[in-house]
Amino acid sequence: MIDLHIHSTCSDGTLSPAQIVSQAESLGLYGFSLTDHDTTEGIPSILALNPRIHFIPGIEISCDISGREIHVLGYGIDCASKTLNDRLTAIREGRMNRNLKMISLFQKDGYPVTLEKLQGKHPDTVITRAHFARVLQEEGICKTKDEAFRKYLGETCKYFVPKPFLAPEETLSLIRAAGGIPVLAHPFQYHYSNKELRHLIEYLKDNGLLGLEVYHSTHHIGQITRLREWAKQYSLLETGGSDFHGTNKPDIQLGTGRGSLHVPDHLMDRLEEAWQKQ
Repeated sequence: MIDLHIHSTCSDGTLSPAQIVSQAESLGLYGFSLTDHDTTEGIPSILALNPRIHFIPGIEISCDISGREIHVLGYGIDCASKTLNDRLTAIREGRMNRNLKMISLFQKDGYPVTLEKLQGKHPDTVITRAHFARVLQEEGICKTKDEAFRKYLGETCKYFVPKPFLAPEETLSLIRAAGGIPVLAHPFQYHYSNKELRHLIEYLKDNGLLGLEVYHSTHHIGQITRLREWAKQYSLLETGGSDFHGTNKPDIQLGTGRGSLHVPDHLMDRLEEAWQKQ
């Protein structure tokens, strides 16, 4: 098996890149990718460890299309690409300003939310709403992450502040320019109808999309079958992964997701072959 969708402490996961390498190897995976949100920071340390199993550098970039957030995975990116990293740095700075605004809103109402608590032991982490949810749970304000999003962090909630996004066209271009393979992440999480999702895939392909994340912890067999059909129809690569975040998503395990995930290893061979042709 392989797992091509993994997050570390460099974004919103709870395992370090080195710990992820250790776990992936101990599970006997054929290969894996680190796909942290909007950062390549964890990739050099994994490359330095020279994993005994296949590894392909990755990233997950958030985009906005018609007011809806989608995510694009980039595989085989050059983590030293100045163009890519400069743009990601600008986006992260904008999102840090957003985080500070949200912290201020919480503190005005007396909630003990601070930047230090959000960062935990990892001051360079890319903070997301999942970090806010964790702090709200730790402070006893919410019992679950779902409650935190429902009452405090959802888009219609008082403490929500929109975050800056890249346009999908720019995201696809950045990934391709950095030598990477852009793949639409977990397509069925965006709550599009099948017709709308096909139109999205067609539009993204016209702008440089090269793959679909067919296998994911949230995809059931019907969705997997549909995505495989579309991947074939649009001549797109198939990928898959757990979307592992460590204890931030305790029901999802590396490699096996919620227990039934099985991403076949030949998909990594095809991905690496396409990467080498970039």
